[in-house]
Amino acid sequence: MRKILCFIALLLPWACSVKEDRSGCPCELVVRCEEPLKTEGSVLVSVIQNNMVVKQGMMSREDFDAGRCSLSVPRRPSTVTVFSGITEMNTIDGRWLDITYDHQCDAVYSCSAFAPLSGESYECVVSPHKNFARLFLTVIGMPDGADATVTGPVQGYDLLDQKPIQGFFSCSPFIDSIGEEYCMRLPRQVDDALTLNIIQAGKPSIKIDIGRIIAQSGYRYDDPDLLDISMLIDLYKSSAMVIVANWEVGSFSLLEY
Repeated sequence: MRKILCFIALLLPWACSVKEDRSGCPCELVVRCEEPLKTEGSVLVSVIQNNMVVKQGMMSREDFDAGRCSLSVPRRPSTVTVFSGITEMNTIDGRWLDITYDHQCDAVYSCSAFAPLSGESYECVVSPHKNFARLFLTVIGMPDGADATVTGPVQGYDLLDQKPIQGFFSCSPFIDSIGEEYCMRLPRQVDDALTLNIIQAGKPSIKIDIGRIIAQSGYRYDDPDLLDISMLIDLYKSSAMVIVANWEVGSFSLLEY
């Protein structure tokens, strides 16, 4: 695994004179967002042609917001993907964005746009969407000295199509500042396999299928912008209450598990 720290040209540069046929000359591609980015962290831009990344690089949010994302790429129809909010996730072979083991998902926003790139220059305007969900989790009846982990089947994202990539995800949610609620960020899911594991003496003692509970609440992982989730787990009653951000005040699902 390696992080891309600067723009990396995957094709050798070339130059064209005014007198030459310029159809083989590169296109100067500028990528910008319709509005300032909504999250901190770096921005990863990939240019895809014929299902291959031909140029890719990472830059600061400040430089991207300032309109400094300019790439020289071949004049071919392209797909441009943008992932913003990268702080701890890593790139693998320029193709995948990977969540490090025992880390939460970064607060990533992402999008893709078509760019014809038939002329000497082109401006690609993008609108990233929220590609993570905050999980706020309160557990009633937590055994003394116990800890918790959340496991799932999504390890990151494919940089070509933004889709979740399957792999083992495991993260220990952190306790908020007042010590009453677990918090963590989840990647977009592909099924209902998220599991809350209550750990005692280093071994799982209780497993709760929170993915199934979230699905039964009506939550959708195929929304363009993922909503945040609040869960109240009552270990005494084997019940869970799920509240999804942006629902009407007082809307919730009370489920047994």
